[in-house]
Amino acid sequence: MNQEKIGKFIYDLRKKYNLTQAELASRLHVTAQAVSKWENGRGVPDIELLKRLSEEFDVSISELIEGEKDVKKNNKLGLIIGIILIVLVIVILIVVFIVRGNDGTFNFSSLICDNDSFSISGVIAYNDSKKSVYISNIDYCNETVEEPKAVAVECTLYEIVGDKEIEIAKYGSLDDVCKNSYISEYLANIEFNIDDYTCGCTTNTCNNLHIRIRALNDASEVITYEIPLSVDNMCGN
Repeated sequence: MNQEKIGKFIYDLRKKYNLTQAELASRLHVTAQAVSKWENGRGVPDIELLKRLSEEFDVSISELIEGEKDVKKNNKLGLIIGIILIVLVIVILIVVFIVRGNDGTFNFSSLICDNDSFSISGVIAYNDSKKSVYISNIDYCNETVEEPKAVAVECTLYEIVGDKEIEIAKYGSLDDVCKNSYISEYLANIEFNIDDYTCGCTTNTCNNLHIRIRALNDASEVITYEIPLSVDNMCGN
């Protein structure tokens, strides 16, 4: 973790938007001293404040964690040349709670997609008392098969505990029929942000998460994709 790099990135974003430390602090409902601490590399925001900063400055949580803009690529077969493929590397972060006086620390681990047809950008944050799951991008990336189209897409994040399947969150419905579009166009509007999640497994990182995508095409056929998510536990227990 490079706290100084993260602090410099927050400083540059604040200056870009012509905000003082006090003005940014007011928008985030923290003290100006907290903002000064981040920018001087003596601390970093917790996961909730990272989300607020990402919305305030129109950057991703991943970019804030890395302390720089991400390079993204998205190659579509026969359609897009030279567009950016998302590269997301989540590094070790130690985050000091500022909200509600909590002095606990968060560990961060990246979520890895175990399906060659899709790529995801996601992170799981956890400490002894709390877990949060954040998935910002789900992209179709299979260059060997033409990307299918659908009139409706349903995306479910779930966990497998023993022989039980526990739904965590769901976006979309196959009943919500829309225009016939590429699956990636539906997925572009989907993100998961689950705060204070109670994991059903015994490990801190919840290594049994899955995403299920169901796509209804114009022939009334349902295509199902199962995407297991593994955890790159670089900084956890």
